[in-house]
Amino acid sequence: MSRVRYPVVVLVASFFCVVSFAVSYSNFDGYGDLDPEQNSLQKIESGGSFSIVLDEYDQIWVYSENRESSNASVIITLNGAIVNGTSAKWYDTFLTSEDGERVYVPLIKLGPGAEGEYVFENDGVGVLYLIDMVGIGENLWEQSSVQIMAVSCCLTPLLAMIGVFGLIRSSKTSKTGPKILVFDSNVGIPTTEEVFRSVNNIPRESVSETTTPDPWKEDSSEVEETIEEVDDSTERVQSDDAGSDWQTWDEG
Repeated sequence: MSRVRYPVVVLVASFFCVVSFAVSYSNFDGYGDLDPEQNSLQKIESGGSFSIVLDEYDQIWVYSENRESSNASVIITLNGAIVNGTSAKWYDTFLTSEDGERVYVPLIKLGPGAEGEYVFENDGVGVLYLIDMVGIGENLWEQSSVQIMAVSCCLTPLLAMIGVFGLIRSSKTSKTGPKILVFDSNVGIPTTEEVFRSVNNIPRESVSETTTPDPWKEDSSEVEETIEEVDDSTERVQSDDAGSDWQTWDEG
C-alpha cells in the first residue's frame, strides 16, 4: 500500500500546481507592462531616430506591430559604426496590447554588449517600439502571481514525471506471482533446508569431503587388520582340523 501511496500524493501535488497556475494567471495584473504602447523607452515614427546611452548589461529589443512587421526596418549605430544586433527568432517573446487586440513582434535584439551611445533609425514603414526587457522582467517578477506561475511551471512536470514513474514501479512489483521451485529429478524429495534456501535465494554452501566423513566408511588399515585376523583364524581352524583328522581316520 505504501508503494502506491506516495505516487498518488505526488500526482495530487502536481494537480494542485496546475490549479495554482490557473488561479494566478487569472489574477495577473501586469498586462499594462506588456503593452508597448504604455511601457516603452521610445516610439520611433517612420523616418525618425532616437539615441540612448546603454551599459553592457542593458537589453533593448525593437518591436513592431505584427501587421507592419514585414515592411519594418531599423538601423542601429554605435559611435558612427553600424551594429547588427541579433535577429529575433520565432520562439522569442511576443507582446500584446492590454486589450488583447494588437500583437507586437520583435525585430532586433540588442545587448548585452558594449557601452556607449546607440542611435536607432527607423527607415521602414510603421512605428517602432524600444523595449527595455530587463526592466520589464524586474517589474513582473515583483508580482506574487508571476512568482507562483513560475514555481508552478517548474514543479508541475517534475512532480508528474515522479508520480507516473512511481505508479509504474508499484504496478510491476504488485504483479509478482508465487515462486516456482524446480529441483533436480535425480535428487528426490527436497529437504526443508533446500526449500528454505530456494525460497530465500540463499546460495548452497560448498561442503568439502573432509568435513563430513562417511559413517560407513572404514579405515583401510583397520580393514586390512581385520582381514588378516580372519585369515589367521581360518588357517588356525583348518590346521586344527587337519591335525585331528589323522587321529580319527580309521575310526570310521
